[in-house]
Amino acid sequence: MAVAATAVMVGITLPRAASAGDDHSTTAGSAVPSGAPSQQGAGGDSGTGTGSDAVTVIQAPQGGQQTGPGPLTRAEVDRAKSIALQRDGLRSARDVDGGRGPEYLDTDLAAPADDPARTDEDRRAEVLFYDYGHDRLVKKTVDLTRGTVERTDTASGLQPPPSADETAEAAGLLIKDPLGQGLRDDFSAATEGAALTSPDQLRLRGISFNTAEQSAPAGLRKCGEHRCVRLFTQVKDGPWIDTTRFVVDLSDRTVGRIH
Repeated sequence: MAVAATAVMVGITLPRAASAGDDHSTTAGSAVPSGAPSQQGAGGDSGTGTGSDAVTVIQAPQGGQQTGPGPLTRAEVDRAKSIALQRDGLRSARDVDGGRGPEYLDTDLAAPADDPARTDEDRRAEVLFYDYGHDRLVKKTVDLTRGTVERTDTASGLQPPPSADETAEAAGLLIKDPLGQGLRDDFSAATEGAALTSPDQLRLRGISFNTAEQSAPAGLRKCGEHRCVRLFTQVKDGPWIDTTRFVVDLSDRTVGRIH
């Protein structure tokens, strides 16, 4: 099969940092400096079928309000998100499409509060959002037992893995960009001439890209300050197409090449 020079069909092993799964809840997140949001990331599988063995998808169990240290249930994740969005502080935030309100990323079980009046039976959650209006990560610590927001932390420069919506948005921008010509050509070659017009035609994984941790050309040096994503791309029921050399800046909606 002829393969375009800009996007090569290969077998790809996904890194563990890649996002996976539409349900992003896990147990306790990683430790971070005081006042900074957790860097525990969200998942973003925007396709169907099975994923790479290198990716672990953690599904929130069914059930209602729980007690103690067990994993958050789906009902608790939904309740945590609802509580976190009750306050007026996020009204000026914007999601990945520019709509009102922040982009939801993840919900983790929080450690018990350091308060002698609290018990281990109290349930707390940390809800992560990304605010594209201000290019910052927002963490809301929620008391599920009392239905209140305990604190709000914000930080710039922290980039957890993208959500499923962010991954799909990044793919849509790449598909339409001139740098996506190789992806379009390879998709056509793999599907006997079909045109690639939508992320829904692909299975996707996304990882964040931060120039504080990786080198990049001048056009991508805002990544980290901006929300940037690299993609692992597969034709549904078909081969992988290597798009990892491209970085999509979701904050300014541009596409760049890192090598």
